[in-house]
Amino acid sequence: MTQVLPRVTGDPSEHPDMPYEQAYISRAYQLLDRGLATAEHTYNTYDELNRSTASALKRSLEILKNARGAGQLVVGRMDRDGETLYVGVRRVHDEHKDLVVASWHAPAVVPYYEATPQDPQGIELKRVFVEEDRVLKSVVDEIVSRAAADVTDPDATAPSSVSDALLNELDRSRDGAMREVVATIQSEQFRIIRAERDVVLVVQGGPGTGKTVVGLHRAAYLAFNDEKLRREGMLVVAPNQAFLSYISGVLPSLDASDILQIDLASLYTGEAGVVATEDVDVARIKGSAAMVTVLRRALQARTGWGSGNLEFSLGGARTTLPGSRIQELIADVERRNLPHNRAREVLRQSLSAAAYEAYRTAQNAAGRAVIATESSIRRLSTFTNALDRMWPSFTPEDLLRSLYGTQSWLVYVTEGVLSADERALLYREPRENISEEPWTVSDLFCLDELAHRLNGELRTYGHIVVDEAQDLSPMQARALARRCPSGSFTVLGDLAQATGPWVRDSWDELTDHLASTEVRVETLSIGYRVPGPVLDLAARLLPLISPGLTAPRSVRQGAGEPSVHLDDVVPDVDRAIELAAEDVRAGLTTALIVPDDRYDECVRRCRSAGLSVGDGRDGDFASDLTVVPATAAKGLEFDSVVLLRPTQVVGASIDGRRVLYVAMTRCTQQLRLVEEDQLPEGLRHLLPPTEADDELDVLEWDQAPDAELDRIIRLLAELSPEDLELVGSLVRRLSSKDGNHQRD
Repeated sequence: MTQVLPRVTGDPSEHPDMPYEQAYISRAYQLLDRGLATAEHTYNTYDELNRSTASALKRSLEILKNARGAGQLVVGRMDRDGETLYVGVRRVHDEHKDLVVASWHAPAVVPYYEATPQDPQGIELKRVFVEEDRVLKSVVDEIVSRAAADVTDPDATAPSSVSDALLNELDRSRDGAMREVVATIQSEQFRIIRAERDVVLVVQGGPGTGKTVVGLHRAAYLAFNDEKLRREGMLVVAPNQAFLSYISGVLPSLDASDILQIDLASLYTGEAGVVATEDVDVARIKGSAAMVTVLRRALQARTGWGSGNLEFSLGGARTTLPGSRIQELIADVERRNLPHNRAREVLRQSLSAAAYEAYRTAQNAAGRAVIATESSIRRLSTFTNALDRMWPSFTPEDLLRSLYGTQSWLVYVTEGVLSADERALLYREPRENISEEPWTVSDLFCLDELAHRLNGELRTYGHIVVDEAQDLSPMQARALARRCPSGSFTVLGDLAQATGPWVRDSWDELTDHLASTEVRVETLSIGYRVPGPVLDLAARLLPLISPGLTAPRSVRQGAGEPSVHLDDVVPDVDRAIELAAEDVRAGLTTALIVPDDRYDECVRRCRSAGLSVGDGRDGDFASDLTVVPATAAKGLEFDSVVLLRPTQVVGASIDGRRVLYVAMTRCTQQLRLVEEDQLPEGLRHLLPPTEADDELDVLEWDQAPDAELDRIIRLLAELSPEDLELVGSLVRRLSSKDGNHQRD
């Protein structure tokens, strides 16, 4: 049986082994400087090949280069079976090729990450280092780890074990870009990171559970340990450019330089780009699987030939190609199941060969010389015009633009698939030029579907990691599936945070469009980053969003209870900016999250107040203060969040409560809500008591009218046990009047 050594307690910066460990780390850096390490792609040399990602990556790497503690080489030490193994971001060896530091993704390192106090896996000592600029700042011995429940609720059953080093890291200020977490990967996370890849692995996790960083480290782990996968290529897909700016520095910092990172809209590489938005109802139709049938029919409707013959003249001689022969040629091409434009070329060759044979036969029968050639027939305008009628050449933009703008064509291709009202929503008056078309995000994936049907040429990958996948439409899922024929996916998301046209309660509907391979769902249940009081408050929205959803359990308290700032005298924007400036002066990276339609106003007011502010809509997170539209906050992380007008956020869209839930859970330290005098449903217990509340307090139950009591009893009788428990909990919370509030 493994002997578990006692953990050294006290200040980790005064650990008795600090001098020894510092000497070892310094030697490792010396060897690194001499080139005695695995190939290193540093922040300065990493080059992203995809142009759409370049600006996002540049921003992220610039932040990481200037961040304290970035680029840590040695992250920890493991003593097992009488041997010591140092773990780091990359492998380092000495002059004799003897191992000095093992890379985090090496098989020998697995116990370091998977061991827990309950299952030490033979480890006698697990030690975690924190360094800054090659100087060791703390040493934490973790073979005995503090349980998450000890941090938040001493009487609760611990859901897992959480290391002191992780808690120290979580309390560190954010710096505007996600960074690698090799030093603090937890056991439940590492098991997901190294899970087999020949499946669709869904990682479901609430706010702050680390699903994004797990997905990125999984990509790096698979790339390092699977040579076949490195040859096939890997792709990481972010939901938008702003999110890509935030995460894109992680893989370079792990030396995973051969993994392409891209935002979702950039999957389509054709002429069109997103220049417009559209109503949710329209986006839902365009993103639905029904559009596959619509687009297939649209292309088929433009091919074929009637019963007429094809007549052409060559040197005064007229030749006829029977319509029945043309139909045979078209049917032969259709059976080959080729992409449309490639099939056109095949048809062109077979049609010219058939036309030449008809011409040669007619000339011989008439006793005339055969002068023309097959290539000269292909140059005839009669031939070209006929080919264009029976099998026209399209670009995706040509075809979709024409489809949207032709009522009769829409009626034909949508029959039995869309209702008349849905069909009407697809109609769009064509602009004079394709370049002026108001292309939307949903259009891009219709174009991508058409591009595949027209040309068939596509870059594919051995594995794809897609983040914020709960928002994907079926058409977007199909675009991803085309690029990963093996069906090997890591799907990251949280059903509770789904916003937009594709809110769903199960992953099945999405994964059916991704692949036919086995689907496994792994749930991250511990909230490492969002403070417990914030998660508890946000969780009050979940019954209003989807009663079956539960919030993760946090391991941290953060800076305390969320605060509410109500003021009907001072303008709400001014109050929010004042609070944000206070947090910045306190050394916190701060987000001012605002209703989308007030974004430009808030940026302008911040700058007028002399504040240096990042443009969160554009993915600029380099400043200590960033203004972020509420709908663009998903996946981001800041020390402090000042949330302006949550009531307005809720009222802005049909899924406003989900947007609010996301916005509230972007902080790692503290949350401030700024309103005039009201709060949305689910948060109203935070309001200060009013005179009407005081009057209600004196109303006794037996004073209520009998009819009203009977009605309430009947309603309660119709509730399920779960709903009764929810109502009881809500009543107890309201009657306790213990909400935290503050009136300025």
